[in-house]
Amino acid sequence: MARGITEDEVWKACDALLLEGARPTIERVRQKLGRGSPNTVSPMLETWFKNLGARIKDPGAFSMPASMPDLVQQAAQHLWDAAQAESRRDLDERLNAGLAEAASCVDTERNRAALADEAASAAASRADSLQDELSQLRVALERERAVHAATTERLNDARLQSKDLQADLAQARRAADETRARADAAVSAADERAQGAERRAALEIERERALRAKVENSAESIAKRLEETLKAQIAATEQLTSIESRMAQLKIDARQRQQSLQTLVEHRDSQIQVLETRLGEALRELAGRTAQEVLMSELVAKLVAPPHPSRAASPAKARDKRVKRVDTPAR
Repeated sequence: MARGITEDEVWKACDALLLEGARPTIERVRQKLGRGSPNTVSPMLETWFKNLGARIKDPGAFSMPASMPDLVQQAAQHLWDAAQAESRRDLDERLNAGLAEAASCVDTERNRAALADEAASAAASRADSLQDELSQLRVALERERAVHAATTERLNDARLQSKDLQADLAQARRAADETRARADAAVSAADERAQGAERRAALEIERERALRAKVENSAESIAKRLEETLKAQIAATEQLTSIESRMAQLKIDARQRQQSLQTLVEHRDSQIQVLETRLGEALRELAGRTAQEVLMSELVAKLVAPPHPSRAASPAKARDKRVKRVDTPAR
């Protein structure tokens, strides 16, 4: 059965390895002792390292027994001094390497800090620039909104103006229909008057025939009555001719008024089509290109411009004259 190891054996093995100039490790201690598990050696080795500093401060901690010969004691002292020198060199090298690495890390961190400061400055400058651009964009957006609102208002005014023009056109069409109806009534009245004149002329002729039959025995009476009848017939013929000429003139006037009214309606229809076309173009330009507000303003100015007083009054005066001329035969 294998015998276990003690802490004193582990410490002695570590001291021996240290005197040999080797760093004590779990495997080296196990090799030195020839036995022992890593789990057993590990806590004992850690205890040895914890107490190594205090033992180094105590010169007698590693002293040889008094019974040991001087030659062996000198050799051990020499090995101890060599181990301490090696440990100091190794410690100095590690310390210098650590200091150099730390200095390098400090320089690297300083460079990184400088780069970070430059990046932060650039970011701050960029942020200020973006803030200025954002402010300008906000101002421009507010300006565009105001322009859009004004344009929308003018467009609504133009739509109202278009509705007013459409209402005027409808009123003009109604007036034209009324005028046409009055003209047709005047023509019908003229036809009735002409037919009444023809009937009266026919009655006069029949009457003259009856009178002629009655006065067949009296030549003088017949001659006189015939003369009267001829005069009456001539008068009736003249009246019929006058009525026919007036009726023809009324038909001509009615046809001219109808043509003028048709021309006026067509002109108004063409104006409405032009206005609707311009309004559609204005709506498309407003939806696609708000930058062309000047064209929209010109269109709106043309739409809302009041008609010339003299031109606006001329159709009304002409219509009144035509109505008077149509109404004259009816009287």
